[in-house]
Amino acid sequence: MQIVVADDHPMYLEAVSLTLRRALPDASIHLVSSIAELLEAVCTVEGPVDLALLDLSMAGMDDGNAISLVREALPDAKIVLMSGVATLDHVKRALGLGAKGFLSKTMRPDHFAQAVNMVLQGGTYIPADLLEVGSAVTTAMAPPAPAPAPALGSTLRALTERELAVLQMLPEGLMNKEIARELGLAEMTVKLHVRQILRKLNAKNRAEAAVIAQRAGLRTRAP
Repeated sequence: MQIVVADDHPMYLEAVSLTLRRALPDASIHLVSSIAELLEAVCTVEGPVDLALLDLSMAGMDDGNAISLVREALPDAKIVLMSGVATLDHVKRALGLGAKGFLSKTMRPDHFAQAVNMVLQGGTYIPADLLEVGSAVTTAMAPPAPAPAPALGSTLRALTERELAVLQMLPEGLMNKEIARELGLAEMTVKLHVRQILRKLNAKNRAEAAVIAQRAGLRTRAP
């Protein structure tokens, strides 16, 4: 697995590198400090890049075409933005350009690693607080539906109380073992609950289930 991390703050760059190496010991991590360096580094990477983590405020990112340039250079990579301050407009624009996530620089290292894993597994990670800002974000995240979905309220009523408790934690990017520890359940039990949630909500993955829940008015846990 090939991962490129671009950030113009050396200390944060090293911190992200350490977190990724602990979470993904078999991955090759390439560190750069600007979009220009990233585009140059692409030529030296062996094989396709799987993930690109980009600092929203670094040199070159003020160009509206920056994300598009990275997508062209790394067609197989999942692109995730990082920022100390994320706004709804930032998230909407990033998702509209094809980004697969938005990570806060204030995240705990373990939550950061879980969010990255979520993206690598095909999900889209957005901080829970931004999911609650407005329906525009969730609309951007949700895949187009071929036909109108049944009433979301009735869909959530099909979930058990325990399934709802698990669903509330999905936007936080927690893994099954983390959810199990917080709810006092076995990890296998949580895995079965997640499977039932995806089936009942007709969701393809955990990220889509979280979006459906937010659109239906299910609030995430209080911080």
